[in-house]
Amino acid sequence: MMRAAVFRRHGGPEVLEHALVPAPRPAHDEVLIDVHACGINHSDLDSRAGTSRWQFELPFALGAEFAGTVRELGDDVRGVRVGQPVTALQQYSCGRCRACTSWRQDLCAAFTVFGTDRWGGYAEQVAVPARALVSLASEDQFVVAAAAQTVVSTAWHMTVALAQVRAGETVLVPSASGGVAGALVQCAKRAGARVIATVGSPAKLDAVADLGADEVFCHRDSPVGETVARLTGGRGVDAVLDTVGGPLFGEHLGALTPDGRLATCGAHAGERVELDVVALFQSGRRILGFRVATPDEIEYSLQLALSGVLRVPIHATYGFDEAAQAHRALERREHVGKLVMVRR
Repeated sequence: MMRAAVFRRHGGPEVLEHALVPAPRPAHDEVLIDVHACGINHSDLDSRAGTSRWQFELPFALGAEFAGTVRELGDDVRGVRVGQPVTALQQYSCGRCRACTSWRQDLCAAFTVFGTDRWGGYAEQVAVPARALVSLASEDQFVVAAAAQTVVSTAWHMTVALAQVRAGETVLVPSASGGVAGALVQCAKRAGARVIATVGSPAKLDAVADLGADEVFCHRDSPVGETVARLTGGRGVDAVLDTVGGPLFGEHLGALTPDGRLATCGAHAGERVELDVVALFQSGRRILGFRVATPDEIEYSLQLALSGVLRVPIHATYGFDEAAQAHRALERREHVGKLVMVRR
């Protein structure tokens, strides 16, 4: 048996319970990991609340990104040792089908995401296919590995593959204090763009500027459209990298220059938005939805974080028995960076 933070019904943070549940057994091609750190993402809040529209077999343990030590090896696993510090790719595929051999692992019928399609890292132990393992240099990298994979790979894919940000362009990153949004600021800067960022509280201005944003303003004090127009000489931005949706979505879209691109990966400020379709096609603006980063992008992004090239600030850590408190803290949106659960 093991302890895990599970939910047995959808609802608020109170549905998360630190329960005694059966421990997993590794299949012949899997390893069992003792989890030491697990990142908390906004998508976890949506899954717990039932707004993500993914189907879960309850009870369920969330957690796409985690790190720890190898506890047990499946019978056919080679090249891995017990006690080895590791993390795991947040998603994996069969590696053999036509989709996988055509570099479209995301279209594999066996495509699996931890914390969505199977139990994730909100648990003392998790079973992982050996092909999804990523070795870590030491246990000192546990928290970074658990914090960075999802946010940095999402940000990198949105910046490079979806919005195709280029040097010399101007990019708007709304609500830039979150984990993905903070990584978007850094990815856009790495691509050579000028970055304008917004925050919801003046208290977050300095922290977002410290991530590299060229201009930061509070959208509660300065209207987005007017402020972007002033900062760009009336031209608008070439791309918006949006993680929030909600009532400001129209303003973010309207901040684009003609033929500009808006890439979106979240809707934590609201899933339904008003959209003027006529204005959309008359301006030639494009809306691009993030679905999934590729395995190569995930591994590259993880190395950017582990090497310190991209920084994911850790706002706070919680014990695994404090999952409900961590979810409440994330919902309050008072953080800058990432919340992580760690083994105490």
